[in-house]
Amino acid sequence: MKKTDLLPAAHLGLILLLAASPYSSALPTLPSGKENPLPLLYPELESLPAPPWVVEGLRATYYATVDGGTTAGKSSAGEALIQIDLVALEGRSAATSTSVYLRGPLGSLRPLTGAGHGAIVPAGLGDFWASPEVLAEATEGADDRVTIIRGPVEVAGKNYQGIRFEVTHQGLRYSMTYDEETGLLLHHRYDILSADGSAVETGIIDFRKLRQLVIPWAGGSSPGWLRPGLTMTYRGQTVFEIPGTAPSPFALTLTAEVVSKGAKSSIVRWSDAGDSGLLIPARSAAGVYQLMGFWLPDAALAIDDGGNVDSDPDTGMMITVIQNDQNGVVFEETNGQDYRRLLTYDKATGKLVTSYEEQLTEAMTGTVQKTWLELAI
Repeated sequence: MKKTDLLPAAHLGLILLLAASPYSSALPTLPSGKENPLPLLYPELESLPAPPWVVEGLRATYYATVDGGTTAGKSSAGEALIQIDLVALEGRSAATSTSVYLRGPLGSLRPLTGAGHGAIVPAGLGDFWASPEVLAEATEGADDRVTIIRGPVEVAGKNYQGIRFEVTHQGLRYSMTYDEETGLLLHHRYDILSADGSAVETGIIDFRKLRQLVIPWAGGSSPGWLRPGLTMTYRGQTVFEIPGTAPSPFALTLTAEVVSKGAKSSIVRWSDAGDSGLLIPARSAAGVYQLMGFWLPDAALAIDDGGNVDSDPDTGMMITVIQNDQNGVVFEETNGQDYRRLLTYDKATGKLVTSYEEQLTEAMTGTVQKTWLELAI
């Protein structure tokens, strides 16, 4: 894949965070976090199995641009990479976890805290795929609900026979282009419309790559202690360290509520109990085929420490197990430059017990933001 220069744009995170707000309906999600309107046209998508190539541990990478118009004379355009992981596949449903990456002050990509999201989607219509059976039956043409166009498409240097759906729904104009043969989502555009029908925000998301993650444990199931309605509280602080000045700490309290639990996955709703202003995902997904999730399956608790677990070629993020003893299992995620995150899991239960994130926020002053959270007992 040709390397794409991404502009550092923190406001993009606010745009994408809005996309990750609690869903107003049960429609599946798209890479942007917006709801996919196709089930309104083809309800059978919600009951079909996943295409054969859609398997647990699959990661799809997309390149995204968002233009939020002009505010106070300044353009609010930004760029990012979006990665969607299929963390569990359970019969007619799938659990997906989405992360957003921007360039930091030193030019390296790193995850944007709070801009990701998680979802439970139909196996026949996931964040980055649709059932080829339904695509094959769709008829070209246009009516008051949808416009359907078939034709050749080139994406990331490869040619496809595509099918494009254009739909306007609840103040949004959508365009989704899929590969007819496999059902892979190749291109997605959304426009948020004003009262006069003009676009006030436009997002364009293009497919870049599929990669199968090699998870160092086989299968497993969601922990027994998980149950819908369970609430867990994490307390800690964020501190900004500026060389030559006294640190400025801010207390944090985050609440995690288990919304749903499957045999191999769960959805958690997060909320900020204080006034920290910390960006947090509205919902996160966890599954047995996931790294750096809300919990670890039993099969993962015996993982060896001291070894590299995954190196992502598109973002440069590296994941390593740096500790596994009576004090817990500790995963480190870093880009090797200006970002580092440590997650510690309880050795007996797989619960996430502490989280530590450190990132350079300003290269000129050397300002570093450190956020630490611990599960309250």
